[in-house]
Amino acid sequence: MLRWSFLGAVWLTVAGGARAADGMAFFEKEIRPLLVEHCYDCHSTEAGKAKGGLLLDTREALLRGGDNGPAVVVGEPEKSLLVEAVVYENPDMRMPPDGALGEHEVSLLKQWVKAGLPDPREGEAKGGVVKLKTPSLERGLEHWAFQSPREVAVPQALAENPVDAFLRQGLLAVGLDLAPEADRRTLLRRVTFDLTGLPPTPKEMADFLADHRPGAWMRVVERLLASPQYGVRWGRHWLDVARYADSNGLDENLAFGTAWRYRDYVVDSVNADKPFDEFLTEQLAGDLMPSKDLKKRHERMVATAFLNLGAKVLAEPDKEKLVMDVVDEQIDTMGKAFLGMTLGCVRCHDHKFDPITQADYYSLAAIFKSTDAFVPAKKGVISLWKELPLGSFDDFADAISSERDLKQAQAAAKKAEREADEILLAAARPRAVDYLCAALRLKKGGTVTEARRVLESRPAWRDLHAEWVALMRVYIETHPDDVFFDLWREQQEASDVNQAEKKLVAHYAPLFQRALEDPKDSAEEVVAARAALMEKRGPFALPGIRSAMYPAATRARLEELTAAAEQVESDLPDLPTTLGVSDGELVHASLPVHIRGNHRMLGEVVKRDVPRVMQASMRREEGPVFSPENSGRLELARWMTQPDHPLTARVLVNRVWGWHFGQGLVTTRDNFGFLGAEPSHPELLDWMARWLVKNQWSIKALHRLILSSRAWRQQALAAAPEIDPENRLLSGFSPRRLEAEEIRDALLHAAGVLDLTLGGKTVPRRNRQFVFNHTSKDGTGYETVRRSLYLPVIRNHLYEFLAQFDHPDPSMPTGARSASVIAPQALLLLNSPTALRAAEAMAAELSQEFDAGAGDELRVVALFERAMARAPTAAEQADCRDFLREYESVLASTQPDPARRSREAWRALAQTVMMANEFLYLR
Repeated sequence: MLRWSFLGAVWLTVAGGARAADGMAFFEKEIRPLLVEHCYDCHSTEAGKAKGGLLLDTREALLRGGDNGPAVVVGEPEKSLLVEAVVYENPDMRMPPDGALGEHEVSLLKQWVKAGLPDPREGEAKGGVVKLKTPSLERGLEHWAFQSPREVAVPQALAENPVDAFLRQGLLAVGLDLAPEADRRTLLRRVTFDLTGLPPTPKEMADFLADHRPGAWMRVVERLLASPQYGVRWGRHWLDVARYADSNGLDENLAFGTAWRYRDYVVDSVNADKPFDEFLTEQLAGDLMPSKDLKKRHERMVATAFLNLGAKVLAEPDKEKLVMDVVDEQIDTMGKAFLGMTLGCVRCHDHKFDPITQADYYSLAAIFKSTDAFVPAKKGVISLWKELPLGSFDDFADAISSERDLKQAQAAAKKAEREADEILLAAARPRAVDYLCAALRLKKGGTVTEARRVLESRPAWRDLHAEWVALMRVYIETHPDDVFFDLWREQQEASDVNQAEKKLVAHYAPLFQRALEDPKDSAEEVVAARAALMEKRGPFALPGIRSAMYPAATRARLEELTAAAEQVESDLPDLPTTLGVSDGELVHASLPVHIRGNHRMLGEVVKRDVPRVMQASMRREEGPVFSPENSGRLELARWMTQPDHPLTARVLVNRVWGWHFGQGLVTTRDNFGFLGAEPSHPELLDWMARWLVKNQWSIKALHRLILSSRAWRQQALAAAPEIDPENRLLSGFSPRRLEAEEIRDALLHAAGVLDLTLGGKTVPRRNRQFVFNHTSKDGTGYETVRRSLYLPVIRNHLYEFLAQFDHPDPSMPTGARSASVIAPQALLLLNSPTALRAAEAMAAELSQEFDAGAGDELRVVALFERAMARAPTAAEQADCRDFLREYESVLASTQPDPARRSREAWRALAQTVMMANEFLYLR
């Protein structure tokens, strides 16, 4: 128990360091620009103002506060005056005074406070703003990450596997060494989860334990790498980095109805071991890569969804700002995903920690501003993201034919409705005066029921429609501009209703008669009468009432035609398209720097280029040569995958290492800058980066290298926590909890009900349809037993089971997931439909496999082998027998059927075993 507690503390320490770096990056990207734009004019030493005694330009000033006390209570936004002011609910405390912040901006401030107020602005704001100076180019080139990977010699005398050799070199230097190899059961469970995200089956375990031939271990590795489920597991890793989601989130949570194509592209690419340099290039510039193969062209177009998956404020009225917001999100995502750099914060100012200037940023921004992510939209109109057409000529021909069928079906329904209306109106028009007189007897605001009473009072009116009587009165009262009915309005207050009716008949009857008999009569009053009888805006044509008056046969015919049109519409083939980007009509060879990130405040003009520090580290005077004909994304991608690029291969190697070992050689996987961590084994990182490039950027080759090492196969031991408390030197394997998808999939897989089908659409919404918000119907569904990768990922509304087990926020790139331990996780394993379904299925499977005469012992063995990949101990067998007996005894008072008691007891036992830490953790 102490061992596990110690390792938990280790992981909290490691995760804490990574979160600190992420917090600073969040401040620089989201909070500093917000404060500068909305707050500094009145609350900064730079402006010379501290209204209300409050300064907001350092963390200490925020905590000290102003006349009303501290502006922030760290970790508690609901108790913070800063948050109270910006939500605009207190009329005596509203900031900024010239107008409320947007909902998204308020949310960012709340997140900042809740996260502990990460803020690099140290010191007190007394007489001068605290400024952090951007490192010079020379200083930047001294940083390890801005130097091309060095060629280093493997210390071969220490181990056969280069990974082990480098690790042992570090361990032996402090008096440690690698731990002994773990047992075979542990290793098979570890590697099967690692490569496929699933537990091994009892047969797979038996086969491996029985294979004593040389190379048995690597045969297991090759089998798993060849499994389609490998792509599902390792594709999910990349989707975290790519901030994959099936909806937009933010203000307009519309369905990304074709994002699934990108998800499937990632899975297919991973399974095919697509070289990572090609994988990267396709995602940044697949639409610009030539190919004679139609399928290949479509695949590359799908890959560009990487640049358009980000959350967008689609209702932003300032379309130029929206474009630059998306450019910023693209640069930020690209920087973290491929370069391990935080570039988004440079939109507003030079980087506070790394040698990246605003000129560098806008040199990149020119490339992405030359790229279209949206369908053109007018100011004030909801913007829509770009969809690229896929498919063959036949696909489009079928879609056009189906649209033609739909129009014909809709036209048939409309024609039948018009004919039915004309029959009704033909009967009603000669009785128009009767309708006027009946409406006169109906009190203002009278209902249809009251109109029926009026009609029943006079035999001659009993064949009139009460609905039209009521609508006739409503129409005349609500259309004072229709002077034709002025006489009716004069008579509605008459004391003698009978006399009033006579006046109406005398005036309107001849006019209506002439209008019906002579359509060419041009007398002004007759024309007005004809309009009252015939036009769609007249009292007989108000919508929503005629269908109730159709004869039953007519109504049935209309319903049949309407249903047929709706069926044709529902069967319309989706024109094959994909979320993606393409070059815009205007190529920006240069772009002005936006002062403070404001597109209306323009500074010096900079040409398309790459960050100077990265180019200088490659010891080249010139960066990529950009074509004047396109955006430059293809040239950028090819520059990023040059063998001597200082970051791309290192970042990838570090990601793969982290996904195998639980933490990267650089623990801040998305930040290799000055604020990030130093590599624990810099020589190993450089050697592996160069090795990867020499091996054609093959990730499967990297797996083989790592998984064949003794380091990955060692036992979960910590030999000297006082020397290496975070286990960065790897003197033992670090246990980890299964990730959210692994837990759900393991439950269903162990129970034998997991559907391993790959690919396809999984969100039950049409493209750009609202998928979920606080007023619309929830369009998500999670009842499927497919792998968790194929569950909808809805921004602002993540599936509760996955969210509680630390599924990352799909609005931002995530290189390393956290692993919390909170009470709701246990409640989910007790009560969630997934856990209950798995336990019931497991119990049913065991019942079918072992009849009552087989005894409980064999069932318990099978349960443990499926859930734990091992047999139970004698003590565990006894505990299980006691559990079943006691559980059935408790049920006896309420459940007289012994068979049902037995089934329920086995369900409970299966659920208990699958809730155990041994099921949820890898060691």
